Amino acid sequence: MSELRFLGIGSAFNTSLGNTSAFIKKEDSMVLIDCGGTVFHRLQQLNLLDNINNIYIIITHTHPDHVGSLGEVIFYTYYILKSKAQIIFRDKKLIKDYLNNIGVKSEMYTLHNKENVIINDIKLGEINIEFKKVSHVETLPSYGFYMQFENQLIYYSGDSNEISSELVTKIKECKIGRVYQDVCGLDYEGNNHLYIGELCNLIPYEYRHKIYCMHLDQHLKPKQIKEEGFNVVEKLI
Repeated sequence: MSELRFLGIGSAFNTSLGNTSAFIKKEDSMVLIDCGGTVFHRLQQLNLLDNINNIYIIITHTHPDHVGSLGEVIFYTYYILKSKAQIIFRDKKLIKDYLNNIGVKSEMYTLHNKENVIINDIKLGEINIEFKKVSHVETLPSYGFYMQFENQLIYYSGDSNEISSELVTKIKECKIGRVYQDVCGLDYEGNNHLYIGELCNLIPYEYRHKIYCMHLDQHLKPKQIKEEGFNVVEKLI
């Protein structure tokens, strides 16, 4: 059973932990989740793009710490790897306008923008992605998603200040394997991310082992998260 591996686990301002981004890789195929400013460097540093023929990039929203090096990855895939990146994002106009404005031509990538996207890859197998709109900021749309692969179901929050009642029910009914949730250590009105205290209120202790916290800010230490019964995703060295 494959698990997400993380290139970075930090919030936008917690640069020492890198921009939060995860991936699944099998031989020459890769699924990459988000592509912030530090991500292309990490991919190069770890030689993860070597001999890649098929790359699928899921984007949750267009803040810089989630798309800051997307253009570089598309350029590298197109010019060096001689293939087209498959971009998976719900809002067609938004992502096309963004890429056009940074000089990425539409012929350099293939875009999938449906609510439900199925990846059929000879190495990765079938991966089903179902986008869910989430609450993050008013200025742009943000999405989490369910991902079904290798007979397991996971949820990835992207950036969100809430967990839906639907997801909480799935957790309690053991219908989901893992939940990757962004959390923060500050509690204030209008917070764009989920405060750890609110996460504790929403998830009973006996289910917290299913939650893997990510996108950590400077105000929240992994030790605090683990003491509450949750997991913390680990960044690749």
